[in-house]
Amino acid sequence: MSDMRRLMILFLLVGLAVVLSGCATLSVHSKVNKDGSVESYKLVINTSSFVYGLLAEGAKKEGYESLRESFLSEIPEEMRDKVSYDEVWSGDQVSIIIEARDYVPADDDKVKIRKENGFLIYEDLSFASENNQTSSNELGNALLSSFSLHYYLEMPGKIVESNANVVKDNKAEWHLTGASAFNTRIYAKSEVPGIPGFEAALAIVGLLAAGLLFGRVKG
Repeated sequence: MSDMRRLMILFLLVGLAVVLSGCATLSVHSKVNKDGSVESYKLVINTSSFVYGLLAEGAKKEGYESLRESFLSEIPEEMRDKVSYDEVWSGDQVSIIIEARDYVPADDDKVKIRKENGFLIYEDLSFASENNQTSSNELGNALLSSFSLHYYLEMPGKIVESNANVVKDNKAEWHLTGASAFNTRIYAKSEVPGIPGFEAALAIVGLLAAGLLFGRVKG
């Protein structure tokens, strides 16, 4: 299992713990580079101080001083310089912010990026159940009814195909609630921008080559 996949599983476990403990909103902000690497993948969990207290209490029972320490202890050592953890408080509400930066998804990661026929294809299967069906369990649906997922994706080029709720230029948004948030495959297909100035450089090289060829013929 790749380090990034382990980290993604950890992200989801934290999010799931919050969901099962009470109402919550989960936001994902993902930004992709034109070479297919991920510039940043940020997870923001917004919940109440009560739910946070339950999670912190669970962490202390496991021998950790805080929820932060509990989370950071699970991150592979080679990934620690690429991952940050922050908490932002506002009255009775808290935002848990976890971000990974500058990594290339492995083949077994939930986040998959590939180049195909001149396009860049992005998929995130983190929120797609294996059978892709909404649970019929009444208790499960009740627990998830207060859950919201907001996913924001920024691709390096214009998005030409996606299952997002909103698409504008190189950005896409998904806004999901309840059990449907865990039955969704995040998908987008974008153009791959050229290297700035590359076309101009080719034109200059072409003109120089033509000039040399013309000079030789004339000579």
